[in-house]
Amino acid sequence: MDSDLLAELVERAVADGGIDSVMVARNGYVVLDVNVHPFTADLGHNTYSMTKSVTGPLIGIAIDRGLLAGVDVPVVEILTDAAPETIDDLKAAMTVGDLLTMTTGLACRDSYLYRWEGNYERMASDDWSAYVLGLPMEDPPGTRFECNGSSFQLSAVLSEVTGMSAAEFAADVLFAPLGITDFFWPTNPDGISFGAGGLVLRPADMAKLGLLYLSAGRWDAQVLPAEWAETATAAQTRAGTLSDSYGFQWWVDDAGYVMAVGFGGQHLILVPDADLLITVTAGLPLSRFSVPERLAAEDVMPAVTSDDPLPPNAAAAARLAESVAAASSAPVPAAVDLPEVAAAIDGARDEFRDNDFRHMWFALSFEDATARLQLLDVEGPAENADPEILALSGVVDVDQPLDVTVGLDARFAFGEAFGQPVAMRGTWSSDDTFLVEYRFLHHADRGTMQFTFRNDLAQLKRNEVTSGLSQMATADRQ
Repeated sequence: MDSDLLAELVERAVADGGIDSVMVARNGYVVLDVNVHPFTADLGHNTYSMTKSVTGPLIGIAIDRGLLAGVDVPVVEILTDAAPETIDDLKAAMTVGDLLTMTTGLACRDSYLYRWEGNYERMASDDWSAYVLGLPMEDPPGTRFECNGSSFQLSAVLSEVTGMSAAEFAADVLFAPLGITDFFWPTNPDGISFGAGGLVLRPADMAKLGLLYLSAGRWDAQVLPAEWAETATAAQTRAGTLSDSYGFQWWVDDAGYVMAVGFGGQHLILVPDADLLITVTAGLPLSRFSVPERLAAEDVMPAVTSDDPLPPNAAAAARLAESVAAASSAPVPAAVDLPEVAAAIDGARDEFRDNDFRHMWFALSFEDATARLQLLDVEGPAENADPEILALSGVVDVDQPLDVTVGLDARFAFGEAFGQPVAMRGTWSSDDTFLVEYRFLHHADRGTMQFTFRNDLAQLKRNEVTSGLSQMATADRQ
């Protein structure tokens, strides 16, 4: 592969922003591995809907081990406790295969096309599996692509046939053979793993899953049946949303790409014809969601210039190494120059008026190259928020007040926010405006908090990059 072109990919990804890591492997060898500061190789990243491409192969392994009769088994015959009292002919015909291809026929309305409305409703229900099976049928099974609830039901099926959660089963039959030990996969109140999202993996371990498929299911030994690896990554139904077609929990593009895709730009892209994979973790807004696919098509694939080893190119290799080092390094510390207003607000507690944030008060204090930001919300989560939804979005301890350090010298300061590791840095963009940039390190969530101090008022404007949400709150200065 052409190292100059790979260096250009790294430089462009850093300049454009939003990319946390990129790994490229060809013919089983890693040719590019870059983690963009403040992210590091040892940090796990929420894969969001990429999780489905882990849930899927677990079904294949369960079938191979005789724990499940096959993909044609009706779902209501497995999840008998969650099945509604009245089952019509269409629902009775829905199979495990329909769950795998997300063609259940159920009126799920739980994708990005509906702002995940059905997803939130499911996670707020008393019995997630019963909620999904209780949805009305809109189409015959196998005819229309839609339903994130399908992937959760696959996890419920795994719990039923294996006697353990999908996370526990994966740890034994999938992760252990691949040497994956550092992962987190949340469960619902009934102990069923989030089949459609929430799995936190390191980028290198995401790549292992891709290599497993490119190797026809082998990793030292046969981990995944070769027939399953082939069938799962072949088009089983037309999708027409994020990609042209869908296999068994994998997107399949007409251009020859096979993809696992997650919120915020998480991508695992396989190009079987080139024995190539690309792993991208990111925190991209919906408007830039397809950036990883463009990187694959416009930067990575042109770098594939030969099926044979290229002659040594020391200059290109050095450029690539320098680009990777620059991307992963913290910036050079900058001088800290505080405006007069910083002394006036230092340590003062400003109380918010009623606001959508549910914020009560905040305080900023400054010392040398850092600031301390404290922010207290109304006690407890919002009335319509479910703890499992908050866990999936990265907010775990909703009662814990925010008390974090903010770097002032162009470098991130590291700490915890709401029980999650976070990196924060701030700068005075003008004499009365302090802009804080935050990045959750295990998640795609990132954004800015802009504090403006004028006369007797303090205003907070928060912009969440990945979700596109923007909110404002006003406080009376003390």
